[in-house]
Amino acid sequence: MNRGLAVVGGLCLVLGFQNCTQSSLNGGDSAVGDVAVSLPSSSNSPSAESADSSSTTAKVTYVEIPNIVDDVEGLQKTSSRNSYRLVVSTQTGVIQLMDDANESLQTRCLDAASLQELKTILSGSSVCAKSVPNDVMCAMRYKPSYAALYANENRIKLGEEQDSCGRGHKDLCGGVATVFQAYIDHLRQHWTEMNCE
Repeated sequence: MNRGLAVVGGLCLVLGFQNCTQSSLNGGDSAVGDVAVSLPSSSNSPSAESADSSSTTAKVTYVEIPNIVDDVEGLQKTSSRNSYRLVVSTQTGVIQLMDDANESLQTRCLDAASLQELKTILSGSSVCAKSVPNDVMCAMRYKPSYAALYANENRIKLGEEQDSCGRGHKDLCGGVATVFQAYIDHLRQHWTEMNCE
């Protein structure tokens, strides 16, 4: 497991260096300020799993991680099955455990290094949408999202698929998606250990 974390950390470092270099060349300082991603101009764009050339830039304020296990310590069971999610601020690093009623049940915080890693992964990234022709027959299958970005007041579910052809699939473009999924998996497993100072 430590070897896997080292590989993910190395990938983040390489991607971070690339993003910082591009920021410096463009005169921007996105690694310190707002986190922004490029979004396709419309969900019906003809581009297939690549960033649309007419994309728009959107400020990401929160990252939501759904389907947190319902056996969280210290929570009272009010029903037989509760659905919890983590909401992470990209500006402050505050992590809120939220329930179905949008009530905050616990608060944790990313340390400075983890917050910077999140900003580095997302800053300058693009969201790609998969295009599936309407006349293609697909099996009924739903794959839930692994995370969602709140960008310009829109909720963009990453990794969600509505059928076996991948209709509705959006994710970060290229290898950044794999790095972000590894970051989300690490956060999902270790958020209870993250205390606010």
